[in-house]
Amino acid sequence: MIVQLSKTHEASLRRLLQTEPTINLFLLGFLDSHGLGAATWVGVMGHEVEACALVIPGRLVVPFAPQSSHAHRIGQYFRGRYRASMMVGPREASDALWDGWTQGEVAPRRRYDQRLYAIDTPTVSPPVPGFRRAVAADWPTVSRFSGEMEAEDLGRDPRIEEPGLHDRVIRDRIGRGSTWVIERDGDLVFQLNVGTSNRYGCQVGGTYVPAEQRGKGIATQGMFAMVRHLLTEYPRVTLHVNEANTPAVRAYERVGFQPHAPFRLITL
Repeated sequence: MIVQLSKTHEASLRRLLQTEPTINLFLLGFLDSHGLGAATWVGVMGHEVEACALVIPGRLVVPFAPQSSHAHRIGQYFRGRYRASMMVGPREASDALWDGWTQGEVAPRRRYDQRLYAIDTPTVSPPVPGFRRAVAADWPTVSRFSGEMEAEDLGRDPRIEEPGLHDRVIRDRIGRGSTWVIERDGDLVFQLNVGTSNRYGCQVGGTYVPAEQRGKGIATQGMFAMVRHLLTEYPRVTLHVNEANTPAVRAYERVGFQPHAPFRLITL
């Protein structure tokens, strides 16, 4: 059966997600922070929850389905209920869900082959001058960097499409201390966001170096510093990277990140 999950399914859902905690850091973190009430969770039910998808209608879908046939059935369930939206998740499950959902009727703006990378042992590296948490005074630059990063990676600039929401998100990240930067000679040259954090690990994203500073090893330095800081508190750090972005892949591998699972990112 395909059902909308409720509180009675939460323990079973957790057991499913905990079978692959590294892959499901985001879903486990969302469930810890919001429970089942802040968004819609759809599941394939047998004796236990056998597959699931988190749905934030019109914005995001994140599936986890060890059997791709289950993901396809969830996609068929979505038809007529939700309009197609951005999706990120394990590649095989995401592709199957998308095919069942859209049946070729919706063309994505971008469809990336991503790879989940993980690290659980910090590599010895020197301190990084200027590495710090972003503060309120950094907001204009952090906002610009975030917009430019999304325009490059997702093909959309939130400063144009959703300026009010973008403003709130950036200010909230800075206020929570989840955005980190490197400052050199009064200018910010690196930016990174710390996202989901729970007992299984921490996920980072939004890595950005302005174009004029690229090729200098700044992203590698910033990631070294970030990983060294986070692994004092969390058992692992994960991130997603587009497999075609060779400079980024090389930078993360120099830091010690290891390839884990193939992911898919689909944007509209």
